[in-house]
Formats: sequence, structure tokens, C-alpha cells
Amino acid sequence: MIDFNGLKAVKGFKFAGVCSNGLKKNIGLLYSTVEDTLGVAIYTRNDVIAAPIVISKKMDELSNKKRAILINSGSSNSFTGRQGLIDGERCILELSKSLKINIEECYIASTGVIGKKLNADSIINNLETLTEKLDEKNSLDFIEATMTTDTKVKQASIKFDIDGIEVTIAGCAKGSGMIMPNMATMLSVLTTDALISHELLKKSLSESAEDTFNCITIDGDMSTNDSIFLLANGVANNKKIENINDKGYENFYNHLKILMKHLSKEIVKDGEGITKFITIDIINTPSRDKAKAVALSIANSPLVKTALFGEDLNWGRILMATGKAMTKMDCSIIDLYINNHLIVKCGEPIIDDEEYKKAKQSLKNRDINILIDFNQGNSRIEIWTCDFSYDYIKKNADYTS
Repeated sequence: MIDFNGLKAVKGFKFAGVCSNGLKKNIGLLYSTVEDTLGVAIYTRNDVIAAPIVISKKMDELSNKKRAILINSGSSNSFTGRQGLIDGERCILELSKSLKINIEECYIASTGVIGKKLNADSIINNLETLTEKLDEKNSLDFIEATMTTDTKVKQASIKFDIDGIEVTIAGCAKGSGMIMPNMATMLSVLTTDALISHELLKKSLSESAEDTFNCITIDGDMSTNDSIFLLANGVANNKKIENINDKGYENFYNHLKILMKHLSKEIVKDGEGITKFITIDIINTPSRDKAKAVALSIANSPLVKTALFGEDLNWGRILMATGKAMTKMDCSIIDLYINNHLIVKCGEPIIDDEEYKKAKQSLKNRDINILIDFNQGNSRIEIWTCDFSYDYIKKNADYTS
């Protein structure tokens, strides 16, 4: 169902990426050739909000139409004061002039070191080159310009039918550290040719994020710059999706969530220093919120993450992290499975040397599954995370030096 044509799969969008620092592509541009393209976005919930998010939110208030996304890497333009806002607004003002569109039709995003001043002059001086390079084939250049500590390109697309009309959704994502739900150190750009109302486009993105991008964590740190953008140009010319009860909306929403789930997992699999991809499944709880609290407590526990890196079956750390979530659920009746091996049943350790050996051996796998059944409700959640390795510490100790 998922294919890897990525952003270029949706017709009507052009891309460019250029290098302004002599090192790597660090300025990217996405542009819609369709005048009535709609745009929606969701952003970080961190109290420290980067200048580009403040600016993009302002553009959201001014217009539902969006035709361009300008992204730079290297400087997050976060905690840069009033000057950061001035610099960001200068960039999209000049961009709008270069593309001959309204400024409110532009989004801006930045990723990189917090507190580092945005080199607005460099970005503005490269706008002419960017616009000249715009082409449907240059999606890879655009994506590479957004990357920081990422080790690989993360993009995909998905096709499906709405009333017999083929519709496509495509997307890319960047991020490999400072990743935690409620949007993380990550940027994601999604495009679609679906004809859909702005209201339902926004709803589909917000609700899909709850079960995808908001269910990943690498290190428990929430970025100042998290953003997901979704642009819809309507060129599929399907029957317009305007009613939440329409099968067309359900179909669009389900496929958007499939794509976003794939991209979310790709971010975790590219986590800094990762050696294990870990799925934490919490089931049969009284509420989803309680399940999520437990899952994140386990996923963000340094003791759990380092034990899994060391392939150490120290399951007591998992139960410790379960309890410190302080959900007031009864932990005396839980079942714990590690890679489908039963370790705890109804709150009692399973004394089975053979099963224990199999479970320990399974920790050599790259993919690890932790399942806790609380046996006290019908809610569940799945969270994706990774281990902490020596390489994670090295990368983050040396990041700005």
C-alpha cells in the first residue's frame, strides 16, 4: 500500500534545494503551481516557540490558502528574540515577491541549533536560485535541505480511490533526536491532490497526528520547532470531501494515518545511535490517557533504554517505569510479555528457565516488543521508541562543537 515515490508522486508541486554554506544543502523550497491550494499545519506544544512557528501561525490566521513552504537547516531561529521574527518575516516576504504570490500563502520552518541567529541575508540571496531550480523532479534536493543529524531520507506516498477517482497523499519527515510526542524535533511536509474542505483537511491532520507523530519518542525531549504541514491542491478532481460522515472522508483520513504512521516509525528507526527499534503496547486499561502515560514512562526511561541496548533482560526496570507513571491502576494483576515471551502473569513472575532464556536471546533482535496487559479496561495505545547507545551520547555531546 505504501510506496516510496515520495513527494514527487503528487502532481502540481515543485521542489528545490540549495547549499549556501559550502557544506550541504540547507535551504529548501516547496511550491504549488495550483492557485487555490489549501494548507494546514500543527506545531510544537513546547512553551519556547521558535520564530518560524510564530510566523507560520500568523499566516494561518490570514489565509487558508498556502502555496509555498520555505525551510532552512542549521539554525532553528529559536530563542533569537525580536530579530528572529524580523528575519523570518523578511525571508517569506521576499519569497512571496519571487514567486509572485501573497505573503500569507507562505509557510516557513527552521531546524538546527537553538539560539543560533538565522542568516536571513543568505536565504534571501539564494531565493532567485531556488525559484529557478523549482521542478517536480527535485523533491530529494528539498528533503536533503531539511536534514540535520538524519542519516537517511524519509519519504513515502500512498494511492487510493475515492468514488473511483485515484487520490494520492505523499510526505517526508526529518528528525532523529530531541523527539518526544506532542510534536517532536521533527518537521514533516505532506501533500495531496485530494479535493477536500479546509476544515476537514485540518481535522484529518490533527487527529492522525495523535496516533502517529505524537506516539513516538527517542529521548523524551520536545523541540521548539516541531511542525507538520499538509497542502492539498485538489487536482485529483474527486467529489469534494465536505462532510465528516462521507465515506470519502473516512477513506482519506485512514490513508493519511497509514502514511503518517509509516513516516513516524521511520523517524524512530533513524534515531541517533539507534540499535533497537522498540514497540511498547499497553492494552486493556481504563483509558487511553492512562495507557499513554505508562507507555511513555517506559519509553523514556534511561534504565529501560540502556538495558535493551545491552540486551539485558532486566524486566524489573520495565515494571519500575510502569509504576512511576502514577496512573493509580492496579499493577498487581498485569501481564508482561517481551517479544511474545510471558515474563509476568497476574503480577507474578513466571519461573520458567527455558522461557527466560528464549526471551533473553530474543533481545539480540533489532525489533523489540514490550506488551503489558493491565486486565482492567478496553483502552490501548502503541508507542514507538529506541534504545540509548554509546553513539547517542557521543552525537549529542558533540552536536554544536
